[in-house]
Amino acid sequence: MTIPVTLEASAPDIASAIDACRETLNSAALRETTRRLRALGLSESHCVELIEEVGLQPDAAERVARLRAELSIADAQDTALEHCLLLHTAVAHRTRLIELVMGTSVLHHLADELLFLAAPPPQDRKYLSAPSPSFVAFAKIVTARRFPAGQLHFEVSGIPLSWLLHLGPRRLTRVLFFLARNGGARRPFFCHHLTWRRKNRMMLVESEQNRSYYRIAQSLALYPRVKGLLTESWLHSPDTFSVSPHLAWLNTPFLEYGGLVVVLGAAEESSGVFTASAKRRQLYDEGRFRPTTAMVLWPRAAMLAWASAHPEYGD
Repeated sequence: MTIPVTLEASAPDIASAIDACRETLNSAALRETTRRLRALGLSESHCVELIEEVGLQPDAAERVARLRAELSIADAQDTALEHCLLLHTAVAHRTRLIELVMGTSVLHHLADELLFLAAPPPQDRKYLSAPSPSFVAFAKIVTARRFPAGQLHFEVSGIPLSWLLHLGPRRLTRVLFFLARNGGARRPFFCHHLTWRRKNRMMLVESEQNRSYYRIAQSLALYPRVKGLLTESWLHSPDTFSVSPHLAWLNTPFLEYGGLVVVLGAAEESSGVFTASAKRRQLYDEGRFRPTTAMVLWPRAAMLAWASAHPEYGD
């Protein structure tokens, strides 16, 4: 079972976007930031190494935030440091980004993210601020560890043992049997995340979500070792749908095409479960809603079968 995958005419888009990043580095403001970093003993290669550690070393993003203090950057809206670090890293990873093997649509979205980084609108510069999740996402994008697919980003990951430890014996047995039938391993999976760069940041659009799944499936087809799609969020918990039934479509592709949804445990308030929903907050305060988070496993064959059955989501 196959889905259409094309790879032509993608690298030039990325090459042009990285050229734009290099040009931005030559602006007066960022040349000054680079000079100040050198005065602290931080060369361009040190900048790149720091960004490469973001998402891998627990305190790497916080080290960037501390570096702001060393440069005496008091204005929270001033993200010239982070911008400079990310741009140097994108330029240093030029070859790796250009030679990246992914579906064409993912590569075009990658070029778009790099163009955004080359010239972020003033109102969006705050999203580059370390150690925010959006900064971490950009650090992974410029090092070819995170890939944009529209409403969603994805990266290579696996099922953490800590998730499995949250499961009782019955749910754990269910997950282990499911894994045994579908590849028998905790990794590697493509793990998806919502991106803040979507048209309406307070709303999810079903058609755009499915287009993202289709783009991820196109890339999944190119990597036979990847087991399928993995995610974890309160957005996929059946407990969320009990009070927000308008979100139930989020799990429809998984449930109709061989996926597994398992509740892991309580969702933290910081997870965003109450964002833009006074109703969920009210029900929680009244003791009628206890938010939980759920893990989704979508096996490779099942996701590719879904994509083959839904060519309307192709670009």
